[in-house]
This record gives sequence, structure tokens and C-alpha cells, in this order.
Amino acid sequence: MEEQKIRELRELVDNVLYSPTKKDAQPLLRRLEFMASDIRGDVDGYLSGKLREVVNYAKEAAGQSRNKDHWISQVEKCWHVFENGVKGT
Repeated sequence: MEEQKIRELRELVDNVLYSPTKKDAQPLLRRLEFMASDIRGDVDGYLSGKLREVVNYAKEAAGQSRNKDHWISQVEKCWHVFENGVKGT
């Protein structure tokens, strides 16, 4: 997978995570979900699942969410596995 695509995906994840409100995160989240669905077809099932978790946890963390630090931590864990898996292929 292209390094630029990985960086763009990570930038979207960060923008969703740190959106001030869930409403502000909605257009970014739609873009993230679209990009992730495109990428999932290019990776194995395990990495696809990790990317799905990244998107779901980012969605939970968007805006003024309860347990935001927990959700961000979950995103970081799954992202680490996804990114290392993709760069290893």
C-alpha cells in the first residue's frame, strides 16, 4: 500500500478523533468510512478487521465523548497493528 494513502487515512482518523462535535465529525467520518472500505479490499481479513475497529473507535471518540481517552487508546492500538501489517506486506 502506498505510504501517501496510509498518511491520508491516518490524517482522517486524527481529524475525526479531535473533531469538536460529532456533527463536525460526520463529513470526515463518511470520507474515512469510504476510504477504509476501499482499502479493506486490498488487505487480508485480519488487517481489514483492525481497520474496521479503527474506524469504529474513532467514531466513538469523535466530539465530546465519554471515555474519550479510552477510545483514542483503542484507536492507537488497532492502528499500530494495521499500519505495521500493511507496511510488512
